[in-house]
Amino acid sequence: MRSLCIRVRKSEGESTRKKLLDAGVLDVGLKVGRNEDSVLLPVTSVPEGMDLLACEEDFEERRLGETDYKKKVQLPDELRELLPTSFDIIGDIGIIRLPDELVPYRNEVGRALKEVFPRLRTVALDAGVKGEYRVRDLEVIAGDPELETVHLEYGLRLYIDPSKAYFNPRLANERKRVASLVQPGEFVVDMFAGVGPFALMIAKYSQAQAVAAIDINHDAVELMRRNIATNHITNVHPIEGDSRQAVFDLPCSDRLVMNLPHTAREFFADALTRLNFNGTMHLYHICERDEIGQVIDGLITEALGMGVVVKVESLLELKTYSPTASVYAIDLRLVAWA
Repeated sequence: MRSLCIRVRKSEGESTRKKLLDAGVLDVGLKVGRNEDSVLLPVTSVPEGMDLLACEEDFEERRLGETDYKKKVQLPDELRELLPTSFDIIGDIGIIRLPDELVPYRNEVGRALKEVFPRLRTVALDAGVKGEYRVRDLEVIAGDPELETVHLEYGLRLYIDPSKAYFNPRLANERKRVASLVQPGEFVVDMFAGVGPFALMIAKYSQAQAVAAIDINHDAVELMRRNIATNHITNVHPIEGDSRQAVFDLPCSDRLVMNLPHTAREFFADALTRLNFNGTMHLYHICERDEIGQVIDGLITEALGMGVVVKVESLLELKTYSPTASVYAIDLRLVAWA
Protein backbone atom coordinates (compact mmCIF):
# COMPACT_ATOMS: atom_id res chain seq x y z
CA MET A 1 0.00 0.00 0.00
CA ARG A 2 1.13 3.58 -0.61
CA SER A 3 2.38 5.56 2.38
CA LEU A 4 4.16 8.71 3.40
CA CYS A 5 7.76 7.82 4.24
CA ILE A 6 11.17 9.14 5.24
CA ARG A 7 14.15 8.44 2.97
CA VAL A 8 17.57 8.25 4.68
CA ARG A 9 21.00 6.83 3.91
CA LYS A 10 21.47 3.21 4.97
CA SER A 11 24.01 4.27 7.58
CA GLU A 12 21.32 6.42 9.25
CA GLY A 13 18.49 3.93 8.92
CA GLU A 14 18.46 2.34 12.37
CA SER A 15 19.03 5.55 14.34
CA THR A 16 16.28 7.33 12.39
CA ARG A 17 13.93 4.38 12.82
CA LYS A 18 14.35 4.58 16.60
CA LYS A 19 13.74 8.34 16.60
CA LEU A 20 10.56 7.93 14.54
CA LEU A 21 9.41 5.09 16.79
CA ASP A 22 9.98 7.21 19.90
CA ALA A 23 8.07 10.07 18.26
CA GLY A 24 5.13 7.74 17.68
CA VAL A 25 5.00 8.29 13.91
CA LEU A 26 6.63 5.12 12.53
CA ASP A 27 3.96 3.01 10.81
CA VAL A 28 4.75 -0.40 12.28
CA GLY A 29 2.03 -1.99 10.16
CA LEU A 30 4.21 -1.60 7.05
CA LYS A 31 7.59 -3.15 6.28
CA VAL A 32 10.64 -0.92 5.96
CA GLY A 33 11.66 -0.45 2.32
CA ARG A 34 15.18 -0.48 0.90
CA ASN A 35 16.96 0.27 -2.35
CA GLU A 36 20.64 0.42 -3.34
CA ASP A 37 21.65 3.32 -1.12
CA SER A 38 18.61 4.29 0.95
CA VAL A 39 16.22 3.08 3.61
CA LEU A 40 12.53 4.02 3.32
CA LEU A 41 10.75 4.32 6.67
CA PRO A 42 6.92 4.39 6.48
CA VAL A 43 5.40 7.06 8.75
CA THR A 44 1.99 8.45 9.60
CA SER A 45 3.37 12.01 9.62
CA VAL A 46 6.67 13.89 9.59
CA PRO A 47 7.51 15.05 13.12
CA GLU A 48 8.17 18.75 13.56
CA GLY A 49 11.73 19.77 14.28
CA MET A 50 13.33 16.85 12.41
CA ASP A 51 15.14 17.72 9.16
CA LEU A 52 14.08 14.73 7.08
CA LEU A 53 13.34 14.04 3.41
CA ALA A 54 9.68 13.01 3.04
CA CYS A 55 8.22 11.22 0.02
CA GLU A 56 5.55 8.65 -0.88
CA GLU A 57 6.28 5.04 -1.85
CA ASP A 58 4.56 1.66 -2.01
CA PHE A 59 5.10 -0.63 0.99
CA GLU A 60 4.29 -4.21 1.86
CA GLU A 61 2.02 -4.68 4.87
CA ARG A 62 3.85 -6.15 7.84
CA ARG A 63 2.76 -9.42 9.35
CA LEU A 64 3.58 -10.11 12.97
CA GLY A 65 6.21 -12.82 12.77
CA GLU A 66 6.37 -16.05 14.71
CA THR A 67 9.58 -15.04 16.44
CA ASP A 68 8.45 -11.62 17.66
CA TYR A 69 4.89 -12.32 18.70
CA LYS A 70 3.25 -15.71 18.43
CA LYS A 71 5.93 -17.65 20.29
CA LYS A 72 5.74 -15.23 23.20
CA VAL A 73 2.09 -16.01 23.92
CA GLN A 74 1.62 -18.82 26.44
CA LEU A 75 -1.24 -20.99 25.19
CA PRO A 76 -1.79 -24.53 23.84
CA ASP A 77 0.21 -25.14 20.66
CA GLU A 78 -2.90 -26.19 18.72
CA LEU A 79 -4.31 -22.67 19.17
CA ARG A 80 -1.17 -20.81 18.16
CA GLU A 81 -2.04 -20.75 14.47
CA LEU A 82 -5.25 -18.85 15.33
CA LEU A 83 -3.31 -15.84 16.64
CA PRO A 84 -3.95 -12.76 14.47
CA THR A 85 -1.22 -11.53 12.15
CA SER A 86 -2.14 -7.84 12.32
CA PHE A 87 -3.69 -5.26 14.62
CA ASP A 88 -4.48 -1.53 14.68
CA ILE A 89 -2.43 1.12 16.44
CA ILE A 90 -4.16 4.36 17.43
CA GLY A 91 -1.72 6.67 19.17
CA ASP A 92 -0.13 4.51 21.86
CA ILE A 93 -3.03 2.02 21.97
CA GLY A 94 -2.94 -1.35 20.23
CA ILE A 95 -6.34 -2.80 19.27
CA ILE A 96 -6.63 -6.46 18.33
CA ARG A 97 -9.48 -8.81 17.41
CA LEU A 98 -9.39 -12.45 18.53
CA PRO A 99 -11.37 -15.52 17.51
CA ASP A 100 -13.60 -16.96 20.23
CA GLU A 101 -11.13 -19.76 20.97
CA LEU A 102 -8.46 -17.24 21.99
CA VAL A 103 -10.58 -14.92 24.13
CA PRO A 104 -9.72 -16.85 27.35
CA TYR A 105 -6.04 -16.08 26.58
CA ARG A 106 -6.61 -12.38 25.83
CA ASN A 107 -4.43 -11.13 28.69
CA GLU A 108 -1.55 -13.29 27.47
CA VAL A 109 -1.94 -11.83 23.99
CA GLY A 110 -1.95 -8.31 25.42
CA ARG A 111 1.18 -8.99 27.45
CA ALA A 112 3.01 -10.35 24.40
CA LEU A 113 2.06 -7.37 22.24
CA LYS A 114 3.29 -4.90 24.86
CA GLU A 115 6.54 -6.82 25.08
CA VAL A 116 7.07 -6.77 21.31
CA PHE A 117 5.90 -3.17 20.91
CA PRO A 118 7.12 -1.38 24.05
CA ARG A 119 5.79 2.00 22.88
CA LEU A 120 2.23 0.68 23.36
CA ARG A 121 0.80 2.07 26.59
CA THR A 122 -2.38 0.00 26.31
CA VAL A 123 -3.62 -3.06 24.45
CA ALA A 124 -7.36 -3.53 24.01
CA LEU A 125 -9.47 -6.41 22.74
CA ASP A 126 -11.93 -5.39 20.01
CA ALA A 127 -15.17 -7.36 20.27
CA GLY A 128 -16.73 -5.60 17.28
CA VAL A 129 -18.90 -2.51 17.06
CA LYS A 130 -21.84 -1.71 19.28
CA GLY A 131 -24.69 0.76 19.66
CA GLU A 132 -26.24 3.39 17.43
CA TYR A 133 -22.89 5.09 16.84
CA ARG A 134 -21.06 1.86 15.92
CA VAL A 135 -18.16 2.46 18.32
CA ARG A 136 -15.72 -0.31 19.12
CA ASP A 137 -16.59 -2.63 22.01
CA LEU A 138 -13.22 -2.57 23.78
CA GLU A 139 -11.75 -4.36 26.79
CA VAL A 140 -8.30 -3.38 28.06
CA ILE A 141 -6.22 -6.56 28.22
CA ALA A 142 -2.82 -5.04 29.07
CA GLY A 143 -1.47 -1.74 30.33
CA ASP A 144 -3.15 1.51 31.29
CA PRO A 145 -6.99 1.39 31.37
CA GLU A 146 -7.24 4.96 29.99
CA LEU A 147 -8.37 4.80 26.35
CA GLU A 148 -7.97 8.42 25.30
CA THR A 149 -4.84 8.96 23.24
CA VAL A 150 -3.20 11.34 20.78
CA HIS A 151 -2.78 9.98 17.26
CA LEU A 152 -0.41 11.65 14.79
CA GLU A 153 -1.41 11.69 11.12
CA TYR A 154 0.26 13.73 8.38
CA GLY A 155 1.15 16.51 10.79
CA LEU A 156 -2.22 16.51 12.57
CA ARG A 157 -2.60 15.78 16.29
CA LEU A 158 -5.88 13.97 16.85
CA TYR A 159 -7.36 13.33 20.29
CA ILE A 160 -9.20 10.02 20.07
CA ASP A 161 -11.02 7.73 22.47
CA PRO A 162 -11.79 4.63 20.37
CA SER A 163 -14.33 3.45 22.96
CA LYS A 164 -16.40 6.62 22.40
CA ALA A 165 -15.90 7.47 18.71
CA TYR A 166 -14.97 5.25 15.78
CA PHE A 167 -11.64 5.95 14.08
CA ASN A 168 -9.78 3.89 11.48
CA PRO A 169 -6.02 4.59 11.41
CA ARG A 170 -5.66 2.64 8.17
CA LEU A 171 -7.42 5.36 6.16
CA ALA A 172 -4.69 7.98 6.60
CA ASN A 173 -3.57 7.75 2.97
CA GLU A 174 -7.17 7.84 1.73
CA ARG A 175 -7.83 10.98 3.74
CA LYS A 176 -4.72 12.58 2.25
CA ARG A 177 -5.82 11.52 -1.25
CA VAL A 178 -9.21 13.18 -0.86
CA ALA A 179 -7.61 16.34 0.51
CA SER A 180 -5.31 16.49 -2.52
CA LEU A 181 -8.36 16.58 -4.83
CA VAL A 182 -10.03 19.57 -3.19
CA GLN A 183 -9.87 22.70 -5.34
CA PRO A 184 -9.41 26.25 -3.99
CA GLY A 185 -12.65 27.79 -2.77
CA GLU A 186 -14.62 24.56 -2.46
CA PHE A 187 -17.31 24.13 0.17
CA VAL A 188 -16.96 20.60 1.53
CA VAL A 189 -19.42 18.64 3.67
CA ASP A 190 -18.26 15.63 5.72
CA MET A 191 -21.50 13.85 6.56
CA PHE A 192 -20.08 11.35 9.08
CA ALA A 193 -17.13 13.26 10.47
CA GLY A 194 -16.36 11.41 13.72
CA VAL A 195 -13.45 13.12 15.48
CA GLY A 196 -12.71 15.06 12.28
CA PRO A 197 -9.83 13.31 10.48
CA PHE A 198 -11.18 13.88 6.94
CA ALA A 199 -12.31 17.44 7.70
CA LEU A 200 -9.04 18.45 9.34
CA MET A 201 -6.92 16.82 6.63
CA ILE A 202 -8.85 18.75 3.98
CA ALA A 203 -8.51 22.00 5.93
CA LYS A 204 -4.77 21.52 6.42
CA TYR A 205 -3.82 20.36 2.93
CA SER A 206 -6.19 22.27 0.64
CA GLN A 207 -7.53 25.75 0.08
CA ALA A 208 -11.14 24.80 0.78
CA GLN A 209 -13.33 27.77 1.64
CA ALA A 210 -14.96 25.84 4.48
CA VAL A 211 -15.65 22.31 5.69
CA ALA A 212 -18.91 21.48 7.47
CA ALA A 213 -18.29 18.40 9.64
CA ILE A 214 -21.43 16.60 10.84
CA ASP A 215 -21.75 13.79 13.36
CA ILE A 216 -24.61 12.53 15.50
CA ASN A 217 -22.31 11.24 18.27
CA HIS A 218 -21.88 13.90 20.98
CA ASP A 219 -18.58 12.44 22.23
CA ALA A 220 -17.16 12.42 18.70
CA VAL A 221 -18.14 16.05 18.13
CA GLU A 222 -16.56 17.12 21.43
CA LEU A 223 -13.31 15.40 20.45
CA MET A 224 -13.55 17.03 17.01
CA ARG A 225 -13.88 20.47 18.58
CA ARG A 226 -10.77 19.75 20.62
CA ASN A 227 -8.90 18.60 17.51
CA ILE A 228 -9.90 21.72 15.59
CA ALA A 229 -8.52 23.91 18.38
CA THR A 230 -5.36 21.83 18.87
CA ASN A 231 -4.46 22.03 15.18
CA HIS A 232 -5.35 25.75 14.91
CA ILE A 233 -7.88 25.09 12.15
CA THR A 234 -10.27 27.95 11.45
CA ASN A 235 -12.41 26.77 8.52
CA VAL A 236 -13.87 23.51 9.89
CA HIS A 237 -17.33 23.97 11.38
CA PRO A 238 -18.50 21.07 13.60
CA ILE A 239 -22.21 20.24 13.60
CA GLU A 240 -23.81 17.82 16.06
CA GLY A 241 -26.85 16.16 14.55
CA ASP A 242 -28.30 13.66 12.09
CA SER A 243 -26.64 14.30 8.73
CA ARG A 244 -29.77 13.28 6.86
CA GLN A 245 -31.43 16.43 8.21
CA ALA A 246 -28.35 18.59 8.79
CA VAL A 247 -27.30 18.66 5.13
CA PHE A 248 -30.55 20.46 4.29
CA ASP A 249 -29.62 23.28 6.65
CA LEU A 250 -26.42 23.88 4.66
CA PRO A 251 -25.76 25.30 1.19
CA CYS A 252 -25.22 22.74 -1.56
CA SER A 253 -21.64 21.51 -1.51
CA ASP A 254 -18.86 21.15 -4.04
CA ARG A 255 -17.68 17.94 -2.38
CA LEU A 256 -19.34 15.42 -0.08
CA VAL A 257 -17.48 12.87 2.06
CA MET A 258 -19.59 9.87 3.12
CA ASN A 259 -17.35 7.62 5.20
CA LEU A 260 -19.86 5.26 6.81
CA PRO A 261 -19.26 2.08 4.82
CA HIS A 262 -22.04 -0.03 6.33
CA THR A 263 -24.87 2.45 5.73
CA ALA A 264 -23.68 5.41 3.61
CA ARG A 265 -25.49 3.90 0.62
CA GLU A 266 -28.80 4.62 2.39
CA PHE A 267 -27.98 8.35 2.39
CA PHE A 268 -27.09 8.51 -1.31
CA ALA A 269 -30.31 10.06 -2.63
CA ASP A 270 -30.50 12.78 0.02
CA ALA A 271 -26.81 13.56 -0.38
CA LEU A 272 -27.06 13.82 -4.16
CA THR A 273 -29.68 16.56 -3.88
CA ARG A 274 -27.15 18.62 -1.87
CA LEU A 275 -24.34 18.42 -4.42
CA ASN A 276 -23.55 21.24 -6.82
CA PHE A 277 -23.19 20.71 -10.56
CA ASN A 278 -19.73 19.24 -11.27
CA GLY A 279 -19.45 18.42 -7.56
CA THR A 280 -17.83 15.22 -6.27
CA MET A 281 -19.11 12.62 -3.83
CA HIS A 282 -16.70 10.28 -2.01
CA LEU A 283 -18.87 7.34 -0.95
CA TYR A 284 -17.42 4.46 1.08
CA HIS A 285 -19.11 1.08 0.85
CA ILE A 286 -18.60 -2.51 2.02
CA CYS A 287 -19.74 -5.26 -0.31
CA GLU A 288 -18.83 -8.63 -1.75
CA ARG A 289 -16.05 -8.22 -4.28
CA ASP A 290 -18.08 -9.85 -7.03
CA GLU A 291 -20.96 -7.40 -6.40
CA ILE A 292 -19.18 -4.05 -6.69
CA GLY A 293 -20.19 -3.73 -10.34
CA GLN A 294 -23.84 -4.09 -9.38
CA VAL A 295 -23.41 -1.48 -6.65
CA ILE A 296 -21.97 1.02 -9.14
CA ASP A 297 -24.74 0.31 -11.65
CA GLY A 298 -27.31 0.79 -8.89
CA LEU A 299 -25.91 4.21 -7.95
CA ILE A 300 -25.90 5.38 -11.57
CA THR A 301 -29.45 4.10 -12.13
CA GLU A 302 -30.77 5.69 -8.94
CA ALA A 303 -29.21 9.01 -9.90
CA LEU A 304 -30.80 8.84 -13.36
CA GLY A 305 -34.15 8.24 -11.70
CA MET A 306 -33.62 11.54 -9.87
CA GLY A 307 -32.80 13.33 -13.12
CA VAL A 308 -29.06 13.40 -12.47
CA VAL A 309 -26.14 11.96 -14.45
CA VAL A 310 -23.15 10.87 -12.36
CA LYS A 311 -19.80 9.67 -13.62
CA VAL A 312 -17.52 7.29 -11.74
CA GLU A 313 -14.24 9.19 -11.43
CA SER A 314 -12.46 6.58 -9.34
CA LEU A 315 -13.06 3.18 -7.74
CA LEU A 316 -10.54 2.04 -5.14
CA GLU A 317 -10.47 -1.16 -3.11
CA LEU A 318 -9.19 0.19 0.20
CA LYS A 319 -8.95 -2.90 2.35
CA THR A 320 -10.20 -6.43 2.86
CA TYR A 321 -13.22 -6.71 5.14
CA SER A 322 -13.71 -10.49 5.00
CA PRO A 323 -12.47 -13.35 2.80
CA THR A 324 -14.99 -12.33 0.12
CA ALA A 325 -15.78 -8.65 0.83
CA SER A 326 -13.84 -5.37 0.73
CA VAL A 327 -14.22 -1.71 1.61
CA TYR A 328 -14.41 0.48 -1.49
CA ALA A 329 -13.97 4.21 -2.10
CA ILE A 330 -16.30 5.33 -4.89
CA ASP A 331 -15.74 8.82 -6.32
CA LEU A 332 -18.77 10.10 -8.25
CA ARG A 333 -19.06 13.41 -10.09
CA LEU A 334 -22.34 15.10 -11.00
CA VAL A 335 -21.84 15.84 -14.71
CA ALA A 336 -25.31 16.58 -16.13
CA TRP A 337 -29.03 16.77 -15.58
CA ALA A 338 -30.92 13.93 -17.25
